[in-house]
Amino acid sequence: MRVPSVLLLGVASGLSVFGMAIIVPSTSSIAVAFDAGFASVQFVVSAYLLGLAVAQPVSGIICDRFGRRPVMLGGFALFTIASLLCAIAPTLWLLIVARFLQAVGVSVGTVTVRAILRDTRSGDRMAEAMSYIAAIMGVAPVVAPMVGGFLDSLLGFRSIFYVTASMGAIVLIAMYLRLGETLSPGHVAAGGRELRSNYGVLLNSRQFLGYTMIFGFTQGAFFSFLAVGAPYFLTAFGMDARTFGVLWGVLAVTYIVGATLGAKLTPRIGSRSVMRISIGFNLVAGLMLLVVALSDTPTPWTVLIPMGLLMVFAGSGTPGAMTGAVQPHPTMAGTASGLSSAMGLVLGGSFSVVSGSLYTGGFRSIGVLIFCATLASATSWFFASRAMAR
Repeated sequence: MRVPSVLLLGVASGLSVFGMAIIVPSTSSIAVAFDAGFASVQFVVSAYLLGLAVAQPVSGIICDRFGRRPVMLGGFALFTIASLLCAIAPTLWLLIVARFLQAVGVSVGTVTVRAILRDTRSGDRMAEAMSYIAAIMGVAPVVAPMVGGFLDSLLGFRSIFYVTASMGAIVLIAMYLRLGETLSPGHVAAGGRELRSNYGVLLNSRQFLGYTMIFGFTQGAFFSFLAVGAPYFLTAFGMDARTFGVLWGVLAVTYIVGATLGAKLTPRIGSRSVMRISIGFNLVAGLMLLVVALSDTPTPWTVLIPMGLLMVFAGSGTPGAMTGAVQPHPTMAGTASGLSSAMGLVLGGSFSVVSGSLYTGGFRSIGVLIFCATLASATSWFFASRAMAR
């Protein structure tokens, strides 16, 4: 049984979020290129979110039925082709359709990787591996806008899709060479009635829902800032895009530090303790940002220091949340992974939409939204913990 490296699994898993965030800086360029209004261009982002929401549960079902390898290879083949279609799309609506297909293809990454980990690891070993994968996943939405903005300014927005097509092709070839089938030969996939029953079990599981919501709200906290961080720092502090890009790079490093710290601590104190500490400090960071938001004179440091703290503990806590949603359901790991990923990523991504809608040039709406996300994450942990205690 050939299992790819954690690095390759992390890239495959993180490409779904990377593909969503890389286009954010180019919405203005797309609007100009297609002579379209901003409201229409937003469908380029929302169609991708819709594709993830629709496809991830299906990806989980079919990887439980047909195996991890064929689903992974088929998904990244579709992502590569759809990326090329995005690059040559002659109309905005064809671009939107191609973005939907991109998301459908790449949806297999996060879902199948979690199922592969569940096939090959258990307990804290799974959480430890997930910590390193989460480090790559967490860097993706931070680095992607920097890469997208650079490509857009240098070569135009279409170059972004040639880059994502290249990344998809590399992952496809690597998985073809490195990934063996990890699904047990004796595994029997759920039929229609059993599948409905499985969804019923998952949606009635406080542990599954709690961990899924922790994942979604944790992502939502920094998506709230991601959506409007660049224009806010430009208008409030006069920082150009290049300077803000450097700041995003620093935040990416803090997330990696947090994920690595979580991976090191998990074998020593257990994943639940790491989760509890991470969520507690995330709430503290959210409260700090709320205080900054309600003050009259936010400064770069009063914003960035709590954001750095938030990113560190998002990095250490996210792997446990992703693992906790799947681990109690080994016989339906793909189904649980698909549903959890879809719910979590769509929930997190929706914060970027809400943040953009509420933004009026100040930090108040951003800080309040981040605090709400961290508070909701802590509340979700409370319910998940109570469920596990029973």
